[in-house]
Amino acid sequence: MRVLFLTQTDIDGPASRYRVYQYLDFLKEQGIEYTLSPGVSKGNYLKVYSGYHPLKKLAALVPVFFKRLIDVLRVSRYDIVFLQREIFPQIYPIIEKMIMKLNKNVVFDFDDAIFLVPAGRAGFIYKFRYKHNIREIIKGSSHIITGNVYLREYAGRFNPNVCVIPTCVDTDRFYIKKRLISDNEQAVIGWIGTEHSLIYLKSIEGVFKELSKNFNICLHVIGGRNFAVKGVKVVNKKWDMDTEVADLHELDIGVAPLLDDGWGKGKCGLKALQYMSCGIPVVCSDAGVYKEMIVEGENGFLASIANDWVQKLTMLIQDKKLREKISLAARNMIEEKYSLKVNAARLKTVFDFVLKGSSR
Repeated sequence: MRVLFLTQTDIDGPASRYRVYQYLDFLKEQGIEYTLSPGVSKGNYLKVYSGYHPLKKLAALVPVFFKRLIDVLRVSRYDIVFLQREIFPQIYPIIEKMIMKLNKNVVFDFDDAIFLVPAGRAGFIYKFRYKHNIREIIKGSSHIITGNVYLREYAGRFNPNVCVIPTCVDTDRFYIKKRLISDNEQAVIGWIGTEHSLIYLKSIEGVFKELSKNFNICLHVIGGRNFAVKGVKVVNKKWDMDTEVADLHELDIGVAPLLDDGWGKGKCGLKALQYMSCGIPVVCSDAGVYKEMIVEGENGFLASIANDWVQKLTMLIQDKKLREKISLAARNMIEEKYSLKVNAARLKTVFDFVLKGSSR
C-alpha cells in the first residue's frame, strides 16, 4: 500500500503533527509506504500562523499553490491520498477536486470546525469566503476521519463513510511527571497552545488575578507571546518540540479554557490530553469535547463561570491528596482511550476499508 500524505504543515504544526506525523512509525511497521508533502514549509510556518500581516501570509501561501499543483500530477501513482485539512481555507476547492478526479481513494481528515469562521477572526475578508468548501471536499472524498463526534455529525450529513479517530498523544513521550506542589511552594498554573488560541486564556484573566490575592501562583504560557495579567506573575515560553515535555512538567495544574460555540465544539482537547498524559491535574471549560473527556472530580474538573474556575483551582492548590488522585486517574484515562497505542491501528483499518471498497 502506497499513501501520499498531503499535510497542512510540516511537523511543527500541531494539527499535522498529531493527525499524521506521530502515526508514521506505526504505519511503516505495518508495511505501508508513504510520501509526505507538507503544504506550508517550516520556513513559512510562523508567517502563516503567528499573527503576521495578511500580505505576508499571502506571500507565504503562494508556494503552497504551486506545490499542490505538482502533487496533483502524481496523485494517481498512490493507492490512497490522505488530505489533512483543506488546502486553502475559505475558498473554492479547485485543487482538491482535481485530486479527487485523478484518484478516487481520498481520505479527508479534519480536527477543527473548519467549515465555520475561526473564533476571533471574523473580519472583512471572511465576507467573501466560499462557505461550502468543506462540504464539497467531504462529498467528493472516499472516507472522512474526524477528531470528535461533533465533527463526525457534520461530515455525516454529506458522506456516509465517516469515522472518529480522536486526537491522541504518545504516552511514551508524554510521560507522567513526578513532582507535585509541596507545602508553601509556588503553584505553577500553566497553559499551552498557539498565539491564535490566546483569546481563550484571556477570557479567564480575572481568575488568575483573584487567585493571586490568596496564593503564591505563577502562570506559565507555553506557545503564546507577550501574554500578561496585571498583578500576576507570568512566564512566557516559546514552544519548542525538544523542550515541550520538560516545560509541561514544570506545571502543577493545567488550564484549558474554551468557548462553548460552534468553533469550540470542533476542538479536540489537545491541551487537556497533554496535561493529563503527564499526570497534571486539569481544569477545563464545561464545553465541547471536554464534557466527554472529564469526569468531574475524578480525572479533572469542569468550569463554566469565573467562580467555578477560582473554586476548583483553589481546591487543587490546597489539596495534595486530591491532586494525586486526579493525576493518576487522568493518566489512566489517556492510556485507555486517547493514547497513540490504542488509536494507531484505527488509521490502518480506514486505509484497508478504502482499498477494499475501491476494488469492488
